[in-house]
Amino acid sequence: MKMKLFYFFQKALLGIFLLFSGVAYAQSYVVSGTVKDVMDQSPLPGVSILVKGTTAGTTTDFEGKFTISVDSKESVLIFSFVGYRSQEVVVGDQSNIEVTLTEDTKSLEEVVVVGYTTQQKKDIIGSVSIVETKDLLAVPAGNVQQQLQGRTSGVTISGSGAPGTGAKVRIRGFGSFGSSDPLYVIDGVPTTDVNYLNPQDIQSMQILKDATAASIYGSRAANGVVIITTKQGKAGKSKISVDSYYGWQQVTKTYDLLNTEEYGDLLWRGYQNAGQTPNHGQYGSGASPVIPDYILAGSKSGVFEGDPALDLSKYNVDPDNGDLYQITRANKSGTDWYDAIFRVAPIQSHQLTATGGSEKGIYALGLNYFNQEGTLEYTGYKRYSVRANSSFHIKDAIRVGENLQLSYEDRQNGENLGEEGAIAMAYRMQPIIPVYDVMGNFAGSNGSNLGNAYNPLADLYRGKDNKDKTYRAFGNIYGEVDFLKAFTFRSSFGIDYTTRYREGFTYRTYERSENVGSNTYEERNDWGLNWTFTNTLQFHKNINNQHDVKVLLGSEAIKFEGRGVGGSRNNFTFIDPDRWILDRGEPRLAESFSYGNRSALFSLFGRLEYMFKGKYLLNATFRRDGSSKFGENNRYANFPAVGVGWRISEEPFMASVGWVSDLKLRAGWGKMGNQAVVPSVNQYLLYRSTPGNSGYDIDGTNTSVYPGYDLDRMGNVETKWESSTTTNIGVDASLFQGALDVSVEWYNRETEGLLVTRQAPLTAPHAEQPKINVGTMRNRGVDLMLTYRGDVNPDLRYEATVSFSHYKNEALKLQESDDAFFTGGESRFGDLTRTVKGQPVSSFYGYVIDGFFNSQEEINNYPDQLPIQKKIGGWRIKDLNGDNVIDSKDQTFIGSPHPDFQTGLNLSVSYKNFDLSAFLFWNYGNEIYHYNRWWMDFNSFQGNRSERMLYDSWTPDNPNAKLPILDATDNQSGNISSTYYIESGSYLRLKNLQIGYNLPETLLNKLGMEKMRVYVQGVNLFTATPYTGLDPDISIQNTDKEDDDAIQSGDLSMGVDRGVYPNSRQILLGLSLTF
Repeated sequence: MKMKLFYFFQKALLGIFLLFSGVAYAQSYVVSGTVKDVMDQSPLPGVSILVKGTTAGTTTDFEGKFTISVDSKESVLIFSFVGYRSQEVVVGDQSNIEVTLTEDTKSLEEVVVVGYTTQQKKDIIGSVSIVETKDLLAVPAGNVQQQLQGRTSGVTISGSGAPGTGAKVRIRGFGSFGSSDPLYVIDGVPTTDVNYLNPQDIQSMQILKDATAASIYGSRAANGVVIITTKQGKAGKSKISVDSYYGWQQVTKTYDLLNTEEYGDLLWRGYQNAGQTPNHGQYGSGASPVIPDYILAGSKSGVFEGDPALDLSKYNVDPDNGDLYQITRANKSGTDWYDAIFRVAPIQSHQLTATGGSEKGIYALGLNYFNQEGTLEYTGYKRYSVRANSSFHIKDAIRVGENLQLSYEDRQNGENLGEEGAIAMAYRMQPIIPVYDVMGNFAGSNGSNLGNAYNPLADLYRGKDNKDKTYRAFGNIYGEVDFLKAFTFRSSFGIDYTTRYREGFTYRTYERSENVGSNTYEERNDWGLNWTFTNTLQFHKNINNQHDVKVLLGSEAIKFEGRGVGGSRNNFTFIDPDRWILDRGEPRLAESFSYGNRSALFSLFGRLEYMFKGKYLLNATFRRDGSSKFGENNRYANFPAVGVGWRISEEPFMASVGWVSDLKLRAGWGKMGNQAVVPSVNQYLLYRSTPGNSGYDIDGTNTSVYPGYDLDRMGNVETKWESSTTTNIGVDASLFQGALDVSVEWYNRETEGLLVTRQAPLTAPHAEQPKINVGTMRNRGVDLMLTYRGDVNPDLRYEATVSFSHYKNEALKLQESDDAFFTGGESRFGDLTRTVKGQPVSSFYGYVIDGFFNSQEEINNYPDQLPIQKKIGGWRIKDLNGDNVIDSKDQTFIGSPHPDFQTGLNLSVSYKNFDLSAFLFWNYGNEIYHYNRWWMDFNSFQGNRSERMLYDSWTPDNPNAKLPILDATDNQSGNISSTYYIESGSYLRLKNLQIGYNLPETLLNKLGMEKMRVYVQGVNLFTATPYTGLDPDISIQNTDKEDDDAIQSGDLSMGVDRGVYPNSRQILLGLSLTF
């Protein structure tokens, strides 16, 4: 409707001008041509073309074509279009002119999507970051979360390299102990999971970071809101585009571990320093270690050539054929287990998009195939997606439309974190063990003194046929009606339906020291349906160009329902994946489960926007939410917000300051809520009947059991909403005719009523515990965005954007006692993180290592150490409280996973048909708890060891070593949380470098295409970091997948590296076509 009016008034005005110009402009030259977008070469309809110095002009048609008459060759044509930079062209001898217009970024940002409506950027009071789609797509990733890292201020993101996994996103720090994930709103439909979303379907993205901008979403907005609008069609000629890339991925860093000979030397030094006689099942008992020819022959270890045990006729790895008898040759040079499990893996994406329409309706259709094979063997992720968006004008004042995406995801071997994952097993396996035995079957730790790790490649191979498939339908239908000139009513109904099917088979093993004796098959299916019904009424009135008033009133109903069912059995006769059916296992070992949950949310909300003379701004928002998750007395909560703004640049005293194009001060205050971590049954007391916990032998015969009931879940009707109160102050400026954009913000965010899981009482140790409210947490910080753009000449353009984010997190109160704390990061030697009043959430806690004991005199003069024994070459623990006793009171906070700042630098340069873009990301100031060191640097089990342990342990000649003296009896040094595990997590990474070339128009015309662009791209080309782990991008990640309880995971266990899937280096070739 707006476009029709635009065309009508534009042509009417031109007609009037031409009427009054009369015969004075009787033309002698006729010029024709086409106007296109410089980036994608698509035609631009409605471009205004004027003859400079006159009122003569025309506009382009739907195909971007025009014809105009001029009176001389010296005439100059001015081409202008909303959202693009104007351009002047001298006619000269040209009868056909081809013009390309460049997007004016500042103009494009003038209208942005905010909560339930749109606003002009210059009028926004709240904290809203706008992310350019082209910057997102510059990173080849399967999900938009990973693409977002460093692209805007105030957003902290950390993600692994595992295919198909999303990244952890935190907006302005941490607002909860359990879940600080933001809310995502896609085409008006809320969701918490965007992994299914094809990034190539995104048209625009806005991030609402403070209460003034986000409180319209109430109880779901406490951790920020990411608003995504998918691609819509355009009126005009139908257009088909193809975007594809194909590339290769490779892990660039692994651990420096010992080879077979070095491992033996380490063992012998440990024996000698402990005063023991060497005696090892593989390396013998001589004065020096001797590498055997075979590590296993039947039940015999450390075997040499010629031994009768090496009888291949006895070889057997099938338990059904008798006793196991495996023969495994020693790898004398040492197995590189990381080389065995990592590979060069392909990644590819192919997108087909069709758009078009007319004044009556528009459409956009997208098809996408994304396939990322993992750099870890037998891992990968595939996604197929279809998107169909359309809208139609039933009448001038009535519009209807729909947005729909269907997706199918297929994951292979998705779980590989933690100490039992393949990446951890690669450093737990000894180098003397080969990948395969003498018959080509998998080798392993089945032998004397080989530890209890398992062959990681064997485990990955055995899981290659396991299934993890997700089907999803997401979208909405909507209708809009304009009436009484100033009113618009909109109604939208959205759905988010997901079903996930998983099956997994655990095979019997033969090569491990702790073999799996029976196979197991597990199958499960989960589904969830979330529907959202939203109705809004909007009023907009401008009074005498002085008062601009917008009022939005709305209601929203959201309901979620989900269920899951599954089971498992053991001892299957048939192990072919095509024959995996639960009924074929032994019934007596069958297990089954099912669950279900249901919740609802109803909301009323409103917003008032008022602007006086285009320079004084007021925004007020109110939302009332009611949730079924809470008890009757705490079910409803109110979330108000208010913001003010002053566009100083519109004041008369700024008229003479020509270099200031726009200057705005703004401030806001508001409250938001959170209920995401609260279970739907949190308020209820539930019972169950299980023979193990509630069966009774009432007859006293020991042969009869009568069913009883015990507590399944404790309820809490007093649980309340988490609520966050945010204050935000910002300055926005556009300087030097839009060449420089600056945005600076300071914020303070306090969360009250933090939700955590209650500690289980002794009277109900097996019952699930409810969420309770315990305390207050604060985040303060600064966001900065700078963008500078310019033209050296018409052929050479450039743009640079810098984002800077800093926040400080602090727990202000935990329960009533100042000494209360919560722990996280469970490990083999206790919890690694502690959250307490006055410290950031998930701070690392432990002892401070204060050098070594270099003499007996030092030992005699130092306090007794309760955690570890005092000895020459041993660690000295610092006596922090000065009481002359080393005990738990000397523990302190030794590190934080929170970075001091993160910054991103995005550069783009274009010269004629060539373009170059680069993106640098700098994370600075956080620490990482390198838990993997416990396995590699100490006498932990019998796995491989790091080069550090052999070459940088204390000796009289190396008193400034990193590790204590090698001692085969030392089982204490590594079993305390200490500063040794703390490493700097700072890093600088070149995340993207891309060079592209657009084919010239003359060649495109011959090929019958509008656009053809080819490019080569490098991703994660280098990383500069002092961190010794595989990947420093772990600051806010929680890699402990074994415990889902909010107290032991969530945001209370961040920054602990226990086997992360590293991000990889990628080299890609890409092609973009438009017809």
